[in-house]
Amino acid sequence: MKNLYVIAIFSLLLSACAQPGVYVGTHMPRTKKVEVFHSAGEVKRHYHVIGRLVERNYNDDLMVKQVAFDAKKVGGDAVIIIGVDASITGRADRVSADVIKYE
Repeated sequence: MKNLYVIAIFSLLLSACAQPGVYVGTHMPRTKKVEVFHSAGEVKRHYHVIGRLVERNYNDDLMVKQVAFDAKKVGGDAVIIIGVDASITGRADRVSADVIKYE
């Protein structure tokens, strides 16, 4: 029983570390699936950018999951991770991504 409490507390602490990103753009109905790309050349369908998302730069797995989760909330079909660039985000510990909607 004690182990269950330790696991529950650890899970809550871990989930509290992942903060939602800052999104600027159009909000649409929530989507169920979001694809993640690392360049616009990877996207094989016609699309348009509906907004920009800026997230904390966690390790790759957590950052990708957080970007996808936040893109689902705003109605994106996919995200194109632009990368860590202080000239875009204003801070070196942030990553930016374009949220896209398929046509």
